[in-house]
Amino acid sequence: MRDKTKSHADRGLALVSVLWALSILSLIAASMLSSGTLSYRMERNALKRVQMENLTEAGITRAILGLIDPRIDRRWRIDGVTQEFLFQGAKIKVAIQDEYGLIDLNEADASLFKGLFQSAGLTSTEADIFAARIIDWRTSGDLHSLNGANKADYRAAGLPYEPRGGPFQSVEELRLLLGMTPQLFARIAPALTVYSHQPTIDARTAPKEALLALPGMDPQKVADIISTRFSSAGTMGAQGLTLGAGVIDPAISVAGRVFGIRAEVSNGGILFEKHAVVRLTGDAMQTYMMLAWE
Repeated sequence: MRDKTKSHADRGLALVSVLWALSILSLIAASMLSSGTLSYRMERNALKRVQMENLTEAGITRAILGLIDPRIDRRWRIDGVTQEFLFQGAKIKVAIQDEYGLIDLNEADASLFKGLFQSAGLTSTEADIFAARIIDWRTSGDLHSLNGANKADYRAAGLPYEPRGGPFQSVEELRLLLGMTPQLFARIAPALTVYSHQPTIDARTAPKEALLALPGMDPQKVADIISTRFSSAGTMGAQGLTLGAGVIDPAISVAGRVFGIRAEVSNGGILFEKHAVVRLTGDAMQTYMMLAWE
C-alpha cells in the first residue's frame, strides 16, 4: 500500500516537473518571439530613417542643381520660399535662402542689430544693450562699448565662459550672449548668418525678420514686399529674359555667393530634415563647396 502511495506521489511530482518545464519553455519562447519582434521593429525603423535621410540628401542635391541650372526658366527661388517635388514617390519640401539676404553677425553694424532687436519686441534701450554686446563679443580686447559687456560682466553673471573676442563661428553661438533667452533667440535667428560677409542685406531675398531690421521698415511694408514675391509672375532680367519670382538675375555672378538649403520629408507623422550651407564657386569642375551640413 505504501509503495502504491509512493508511486502516485512520484507520478504527481513528475507531472508537476513537466508542467514547470513546459511553463519555462513557453516563457523562453515568448521572450524570444518578443525579442525577435522588437529587433524587427528596430531594424525597420532604422531602415526608414536611412531612407528618409537619403531623401533629404536628394532634396539638397536637387536644390543645388536648381541654383545652377543653365535654363533660366528652371532655376529655383532663393528667397526662402518652400518648393516641393516628388522623388521615388515621396514629397520633398525644399527652401533655399540666399545668405546675402541675412544679417551677418560679424559684419553688420550696431544700428542694424538694434533694428533687429526692436522688431523682436525689445525697447530702444534694451535693443541698444544687445547690439552693443554683439559688437563686444566679436571684438578683440576686453574694452567694451557703451551698454556692452566684457569678461568681468560675464563672470559677475555667474557664466562659465567669456566673450570670444573674435568672429562668431555660428548663429547658434549667439545663444551665449549675456542676457540672451531661448525665446529671444528664436525670434531673431531666422534673420542671421555668419556666411554672407556683407555689412548690409539684399532686400530682394531677405526674410521678413531681416527686412524688419532695416531703417524705415514697418510690418505693413514688409508684408507688402513678401506678398509681392508670392504673387509676382517674374521680372525682366538685364539680358531681356523673364525671370521667375525670387530667381536671381543671371547677369549677376553667383560665384562666391552662399546659400542655405533646408530639405524635409515627413513619413507617418515623423518629420526628418536636413540643413546645408553651400558656396557656389563658378568652377565647372567643382561647382560648389559645402560649408555646413546638419
